Amino acid sequence: MYKKALTLIPSKTWLSCLLAVCCAVLAGCSKAPSNTYQTYTARLSNTLETQAPSLSKPVAISPLLPPNTLLNTTTISLIELASLSHCKLSLLISEHNNQLGKTAGHAGVLKYQIEFVQNAQQCLSTLEPDSAVYKTLLKAKTHKEQTLNHYFNLMLYNEFELKNTWQASSAELSASPAGFSDTVAAMQQLALIKQHILNKHYLKINSADIFNALEQLNKYRFNQLLIYSARLQIAFNNSATRFIESQSIDEICPAGKNKKVATIVSNVFQKYFLKEIQPYQANLAGYLETLLPLYNQLWFDQAITNKQINTFIALDSQNNLLNQLKGSAKKHVTWWQNFYKTCEISPI
Repeated sequence: MYKKALTLIPSKTWLSCLLAVCCAVLAGCSKAPSNTYQTYTARLSNTLETQAPSLSKPVAISPLLPPNTLLNTTTISLIELASLSHCKLSLLISEHNNQLGKTAGHAGVLKYQIEFVQNAQQCLSTLEPDSAVYKTLLKAKTHKEQTLNHYFNLMLYNEFELKNTWQASSAELSASPAGFSDTVAAMQQLALIKQHILNKHYLKINSADIFNALEQLNKYRFNQLLIYSARLQIAFNNSATRFIESQSIDEICPAGKNKKVATIVSNVFQKYFLKEIQPYQANLAGYLETLLPLYNQLWFDQAITNKQINTFIALDSQNNLLNQLKGSAKKHVTWWQNFYKTCEISPI
């Protein structure tokens, strides 16, 4: 009878159904970490015969602040440009002024500004200090040196790979994610460029690193997934802790009576929190320990960075992402330590 029923399904429809089933199976194999947390709290509430807590998701991070508009009053005329034809800078300016330069993204504009500064000094050394073109070029070079950090911030604010760092995600960082080392290398490249800009070591900057870094960040989206996942786990820790703190330990394991309920909730804690949730959060903390200082170098206390993001990445703050993650987990475990002490049962 089963075979007869199959013959009634058109081949294309049957293939579509089969693909749908396969996709569902594959999706089930890669369970999101938040699903484990939901299972954990659901099992606790079922055992305690109470309503499961609502695992609140983190509030949206306020958007970055738009940078101020710069007014550049220094321009190099065509006649002056012609007098620079012997310099590499001349070709750089010409390429920037053509249609390709006009459509360059903010990373491309930063790259141009850096390369202008790097090539301007060599060109200045070939000109007469009293000449008009020398004075114009020197003024342009000085202006660009003073505004390089502004253009760096424009890149942070506008480039997809960087501005999305602080936005919510529909996905979470998996338990075994790819791209951590490549993301660290990319962030180190950007942080080094920023450091050279602030220290005025312009000739030490490798401008090609800008696009190399963005390519790696775009490939993995590791920063966005890490920050969102950490904030999600912090919110879940806080929700779960409020839930268990609302339960009476004396009612879970009444003195001199059967400890069956206490044993069951203990098993739930061990199976889901200790064996799955805690190791996952430890991995997130490890990633943040490496990347948080790099986030700090790029974004902290910049014109585009709002108070909320500054708090997340302040290295000496108890409210930064890393400390919030560790602190919320510690508070949750503290309740369980009191539970085991009160109920006089072993957590092992």
